[in-house]
Amino acid sequence: MNREVVVIGGNHHNTLSILRSLGEKGIKSLLIVLSPYDPKPFVGYSKYIQKKIVVTNINEISSAMYSLHTTAEKAIVIACNDCISSYLDMNHNNLSKDFVLPGSKDEGMITHFMDKGAMAQLAVKSGLNIPKSIIISTANPEFESITYPCISKPLVSKNGSKSDIVICEDESALRKYLNHCRCDKIIIQEYISKDIEFQLIGCSIKEGDKIIIPGVSIILRQPMNGNTGFLRYFPIKEFTYDKSSCFEFIRSTGYSGLFSVEFIRDKNGTDYFMEINFRNDGNSICVTASGMNLPYIWYLYNCGENIESELCYDSMREVLVMPEFQDFKNVKHRQISLSNWLKDVKKTDRFMVFSKHDQKPFWMVVFKQFFH
Repeated sequence: MNREVVVIGGNHHNTLSILRSLGEKGIKSLLIVLSPYDPKPFVGYSKYIQKKIVVTNINEISSAMYSLHTTAEKAIVIACNDCISSYLDMNHNNLSKDFVLPGSKDEGMITHFMDKGAMAQLAVKSGLNIPKSIIISTANPEFESITYPCISKPLVSKNGSKSDIVICEDESALRKYLNHCRCDKIIIQEYISKDIEFQLIGCSIKEGDKIIIPGVSIILRQPMNGNTGFLRYFPIKEFTYDKSSCFEFIRSTGYSGLFSVEFIRDKNGTDYFMEINFRNDGNSICVTASGMNLPYIWYLYNCGENIESELCYDSMREVLVMPEFQDFKNVKHRQISLSNWLKDVKKTDRFMVFSKHDQKPFWMVVFKQFFH
């Protein structure tokens, strides 16, 4: 078992989590970093890299993949952001001749389901609850049927980022959002007064024939933008959710690979499906820290190896995981005191950038943030 693995992602802890999860199992990755603005991305300093190429444009990815891939066997590919997942999906027929790709066997299918309208329809068909939603054009919006507060987000996830998901309290706030929005269409969703926000990080094998969801993450401290906050991750056996509908939804997409599904649970205990991410999740290091290594399982399966010994549900443990640089912004903005934040640091089982076994990426971030 010595297959090449190509990790493709941005200059983000998402990419770093894959490099480390595989590296801690003795596998060094071939890395492609999509980094338009930084020619020396911090993720490129991980010790778990065999070779790397930095690209500035997504259309350079195919040539970079072939530059790194040197063996006769197909290289196994892991994607770490939505744009890259869509790119691989839209070029599936050509790339699948030489690479084992995440996604669907039908070219373009995963990009189709990245449209939140199509995603919502499939979720309802699978038996999941969704918030009331409408789709509007940013050029000619109609405000009459919108109830406030509402959540506004890009219709297609690859056309925006987590920071583009905004709560609008009234029509004035929505108009302001639309004036700065870079998307042609957005989806407006009913605002759910939530009890918790939870995420199921997993791996789909053979188009959903086997679905692995080892645990659940719950955000303890909401980040200012996005969904990567100080979080608690614990084994799935301690949590109740609509497993059958969730699995049916994943199977219906025909997707194979690493994924995450996001939900909100309201004050009455009703769960609402928010979205699925067809790629490695930015919080995924929490699963590795808990005791199950999903990237390694994806790698093993595609090497033709038995994965059963890695499915160690019973030995998984609860962990606290912190995105230290993002979370420190809560101290800067006086959302938490420095002393309380340091107490949380002391309790944390795993950080998203710092690792005592792979320190260079952390110190590169420190250097760039404080000395550039």
